[in-house]
Amino acid sequence: MIVPVRGRSPFLPQALDAILAQEPAPSDVVVVDDASEEPVTLPRGAAGRCRLVRRAARGGPAGARQAGLEALSTELVALCDADDAWEPGKLAAQLAALGAHPRAALCFGRATVVGPDGAPTGERWEEPEPGFLDQADLLPLMYDRDPIPTSSVVLRRDALEAAGGFASDVPYGVEDWDLWLRLLAAGATFACEPAARVRYRRHGSGLTAGRENLARGSLEIHERHAGLVAPGLRAVVRARDLTTLARGRIRRRDYAGARAALREAASHAPLPPRERALRVLLTLPGVRGALGRRRPYP
Repeated sequence: MIVPVRGRSPFLPQALDAILAQEPAPSDVVVVDDASEEPVTLPRGAAGRCRLVRRAARGGPAGARQAGLEALSTELVALCDADDAWEPGKLAAQLAALGAHPRAALCFGRATVVGPDGAPTGERWEEPEPGFLDQADLLPLMYDRDPIPTSSVVLRRDALEAAGGFASDVPYGVEDWDLWLRLLAAGATFACEPAARVRYRRHGSGLTAGRENLARGSLEIHERHAGLVAPGLRAVVRARDLTTLARGRIRRRDYAGARAALREAASHAPLPPRERALRVLLTLPGVRGALGRRRPYP
């Protein structure tokens, strides 16, 4: 299995403890230091049970995972980010699911979203139907949004390599979404195992923290994979990405940029009432300064 990490990672000990406590535990755990300025060291207790691979140049999560893949020889490849953690029984449930669904290229599970203190944030993650999911079931949903917690995924190595591996040049934070769509484009099928649960951690230094970053990543993914879905869905999704981009720009007090994004969004699909009202508020200097003051996540 692969755990990418860069820089100081206060949650890495928790992640590795949860991985090594699985029954059965992964046969090989590779922690990839993505060219941290200060080299990563394995926590006490994990050093004898994990391997540490250090990249000479930063490659982001995709590059780090690819380095981990090249260091592994296992037929199954499990993922966990350094700030997340597996729940007890997670891996055993997925091994059973992959045995029951031999055509599935990957198995994913469910996530409880927690904050830096480990307390649930109340955010709900998308939960696709459990069991075997074919391309027709997943493509519209997967293009619309990414419902797969990366740290819950176990992949079959042959399907992963056939789709080009982890390597991706999309923006940091959406490289996993790009992989799921590449797998589906190649005809892969997935399995969802609800008993495979992880704790997904939201925090300010995370790669997906901030609406503008999320919007830019989504726009890139949707442009690259536009040929997989019908034009109507492409238009609706692009309009939503642009409204998210507008709200991210509001946080930076870039009101002109926010108005431009909303104007373009309206050219793709009718704006909901809330976004129409936002366009008006952005023209009022005495009001717009109060917009966008909420934290990105609850």
